[in-house]
Amino acid sequence: MDFEPFLAHWRTNKNCSPRTITAYRSDLKMFQRFLDRTGIRRLTQVDHAVINQFIEHMRQQENSRFGRSGLAESSISRRLAAVSSYIDYVRATSNPKLRNPLDDLVRRWKRNNQPKPVDDMTIEKLLDGITVLRDRILVGLFLATGLRVSEMHSLDRNTIEFVLEEDEIGRDRITGAGEVVGKGGKRRKFYVDDETLRLYGQYLAARKDDHPALFLSERKQRMSVAAIQYTLRIWCKRLGVPHINVHRLRHTYATNLANANINSMVLRDLMGHSSLSTTAGYFELNATTLARGYHSAMEFRRQ
Repeated sequence: MDFEPFLAHWRTNKNCSPRTITAYRSDLKMFQRFLDRTGIRRLTQVDHAVINQFIEHMRQQENSRFGRSGLAESSISRRLAAVSSYIDYVRATSNPKLRNPLDDLVRRWKRNNQPKPVDDMTIEKLLDGITVLRDRILVGLFLATGLRVSEMHSLDRNTIEFVLEEDEIGRDRITGAGEVVGKGGKRRKFYVDDETLRLYGQYLAARKDDHPALFLSERKQRMSVAAIQYTLRIWCKRLGVPHINVHRLRHTYATNLANANINSMVLRDLMGHSSLSTTAGYFELNATTLARGYHSAMEFRRQ
């Protein structure tokens, strides 16, 4: 099967990032290998039974990355979403009679879209235990900015600007801000709090090289997305912290701001989302916030 026209369509019309296109290509090639092993040569032969076999195949596949068998449900979901999109594309462009078995399949593999913030105790243990300054500011910036891992990878050492300003009572304070290009080529601003900014200043002062990238690997090259993810995974293992993927730090950022009563529209823009419904999937309100909101509303109603 030739997946390249489909990927070109997504690249051109859906404004997908190169990383997303690479992930889709990998997912579809995996599906192709599965079909080859099962002797299926045509897309019209793909039915409910084949999809169920593919799901079972992914659940039994060796996962050396995490030392277990089977892909995570979220990974299975992503691969099935790629297959479904490809079948829809073929149906729309060349075979209108083609059925997509994923349209009405019972989705036991459906992703759990509930927010997955990391609890405060785990975050505290992680930050207190990281002894490498680069890695500590890396995790700290994720929590302070809510950046995606691809956006963090793109940061240069001059991306974040230090700004001296006066607070409400006339005291000087230093704030930090920068810009990134996110999904869909959308440029947005992000901010850094005082505490993280001080640690960031220490990190820059300790750098003895002139490489423009903010985070460098041991080989003195810009840290790749995979290297950033690996760094967090290794520290979790060393410190006895349950595995945390980088994206959960983005959920933690959103949850912290939501529970600090940030305006939902502001949070949406800070996250780089197009809709509030997407942002709502990234945070959960704690009991204190819910109770505070309830009592405030009841007091207002009595006035």
